[in-house]
Amino acid sequence: MKNLIPLILLIFSVSVGRFNYAQVTDLGEPLSWNGKMPDLKKSIKMPFVDVQEQLNIDAQNKASGIKMLRFGFEHSTDISVFSEGEVFYTPNGKKVTRLGINCPNALSINLVFEKFQLSPNTTLYFYNVDHSEYIGAYTAKNNNAAKMLGTEIIHGNQSIVEVVEPKSEIGQSVLNIGVVVHGYLNVDDVVAKALNSSGNCEYDVNCPIGAGWELQRNAVAMMMNGGGFCTGSLVNNTSGAIIPYFLTANHCGTSPGAWVFRFRWESPAGQADCATSAPSVNGPETMNVNGAVLRANSAASDFCLVELNTPPDPTWSIFYNGWDNTESPVSSACGIHHPAGDIKKISFEHDPLSSDDWYGATPPGSHWLVNYWDDGVTEGGSSGSPLFDQNHRTIGQLHGGNSACGGSDLSDEYGKFSRSWLGEGTNATQLKHWLDPGNTGATVIDGVDPAGATNTLDANLLGITGVHGTICGAFVTPVISIRNLGSTNLTQATITYNFNGGANQVYNWTGNLATYQIDYITLPMVALPDGNNVLTATVSNPNSGTDENTSNDVTTSSCTIVSNSTDATLTLRPDCYASETSWTIRVQGTNALIAQGGTYSDNSTPTDIIESRCLPIGCYYFTIKDAYGDGMSNTSSGCSQQKGSFELLDMHGDTLCKLTTSQAAFGDSLQIPFCVTAASLGLPTNNLDDVLKVYPNPTNGDVTINISVDGEKTIQVISASGQLLMEKSTKEMTLTMELSTMESGIYFIHIQTNQGNIVKKVIKN
Repeated sequence: MKNLIPLILLIFSVSVGRFNYAQVTDLGEPLSWNGKMPDLKKSIKMPFVDVQEQLNIDAQNKASGIKMLRFGFEHSTDISVFSEGEVFYTPNGKKVTRLGINCPNALSINLVFEKFQLSPNTTLYFYNVDHSEYIGAYTAKNNNAAKMLGTEIIHGNQSIVEVVEPKSEIGQSVLNIGVVVHGYLNVDDVVAKALNSSGNCEYDVNCPIGAGWELQRNAVAMMMNGGGFCTGSLVNNTSGAIIPYFLTANHCGTSPGAWVFRFRWESPAGQADCATSAPSVNGPETMNVNGAVLRANSAASDFCLVELNTPPDPTWSIFYNGWDNTESPVSSACGIHHPAGDIKKISFEHDPLSSDDWYGATPPGSHWLVNYWDDGVTEGGSSGSPLFDQNHRTIGQLHGGNSACGGSDLSDEYGKFSRSWLGEGTNATQLKHWLDPGNTGATVIDGVDPAGATNTLDANLLGITGVHGTICGAFVTPVISIRNLGSTNLTQATITYNFNGGANQVYNWTGNLATYQIDYITLPMVALPDGNNVLTATVSNPNSGTDENTSNDVTTSSCTIVSNSTDATLTLRPDCYASETSWTIRVQGTNALIAQGGTYSDNSTPTDIIESRCLPIGCYYFTIKDAYGDGMSNTSSGCSQQKGSFELLDMHGDTLCKLTTSQAAFGDSLQIPFCVTAASLGLPTNNLDDVLKVYPNPTNGDVTINISVDGEKTIQVISASGQLLMEKSTKEMTLTMELSTMESGIYFIHIQTNQGNIVKKVIKN
């Protein structure tokens, strides 16, 4: 018997307070499968579904940026199972009621019971006609205040509902089917990554890139809300009690009584697919919760907060995410989600976020804009998924956007947690009333594991920022995050790190971190050689003791250095026909292609498209192109932005080249020359070149440094691999550094002054 999608759970004895964690009870196969009952003759046939029409609706939703994934058409019904079903009595007096559901040409069927109330010992099963898969049994443990229940998916176009009532309880249950979902998409394609439903650029959440996000991962769940998939996550509250609040998107729906929440559906660590075409290994499908109650929602920031009918079992390693309700700057971000209804994925944006709105349809500043995902993207089914800041706290949920594997526009919009906090001012439109019930005024809280910390001493290196992706210029400033996963406050630890396997350097950290709290350690700025560089860091000696979990003590991060270059940022505002717009940057003289972009998605209300590229010193041509031949000068009706423009800035914010709206009618293309000079580079010079002399260079031994700046100065000698070799402090204006014992090669002299910093490259013969 196959059991791919059916989600069969065991009863757990663990409970907290009023909650019971059981959802679906494994009582074996349906009673009628014993072969002692006559074949079912009665079924209800649902109306025909025009699949192409549904696909057209899905295409329209996708074009609008909405990322809820529909897989089925919802037939509204009012079918009483006990009135319409076929009845059989067993020798011991049990009443067996069966009702067939026939959806012509459907690929799958699932149901929503809008009247659901089972007597204490009644059981409910849902299965297909060839007895190859079943879901059940649902029991009185699934009863809830909303008196609703949504089932999982059964494959095929015919299914059967079977209810077994003990003789003493006949007539005490109520079962009415309110929605029959006709699945028109291949459920295996939608739900199983083995058939590659999501794009090949996606990272399974347990890929190495997801290290440090295990707790946040454990809070995220996929939702099946009738005929569609979305994502959301559990969130903590300030009361100190575990309340199963779950945050998702308003456009995913606001009637959660029949939703099904699947937790911890992820490929195992070590078997994950990390942005390749290989299939992911399937994970557990049995950690599910049925139904929830709406608590608050608002379209202005596209949020929906529900309370699950029962909390997820703590033995599933569940986590309740922390949050930040302020407008604090976001230097980097992470998203965890179920794209295309697929197994759980993780995406990263390593650049700051900016404020935005949802295509002019929501209040200004209501959304966070992810300009360009660096790792992974989102897809249909990712709607409602949490966005985390650099502190691993929830700051929003996905509304939608244009990002997709292979796309040129990798932007997405998330409704801000901060905007949802007060909402529209009522309890039903805000998060504050529910997540801060005691009115503590908290602006940030960290997450919590309902099972508590496993170890007493457990220091965890979460990750590294500042050493990732392509970096323009030779200098990096690593920031290492340390988290306390122990039950005892963490007050000290030893951080050991190196670049490219070189000599270890030590940072002795002190602080005071409660369980799950995080601190950030800024390491000294270093110069790295061109090409790939790897920083490896290890934590040890928590509170001068022994770390009880060494599996989370090491973290690495890599970057590609492009020295003598500037981080150039292009801000492009197209007209309404962005699908016609593209651009290139080529070297003057050789015509070598350095960078390119476009085309983009059409939009009647265009917004800025922001892209960054490394540009070395040299002279270039920026060429803007229009496939239609009218430039970016659209003036048609219905277009709110009539003419386009762009500006290319270096890392200091100085203009390299630009096109104004008055130049938008450039025809097929326009070529603009520009140059990147030493002034555009990212060296931390602060115009100190004129007061610094380093000689001789190259040198066979010592090097003399003369800098005409008053006050104390710190001079460091750094190897090409980033290792600090020598450091001296002086108030003198002339200092000699002894390089005679060092091997031949390239070194960097880093000088810190009260007027700024400067770096000089020195060659040792």
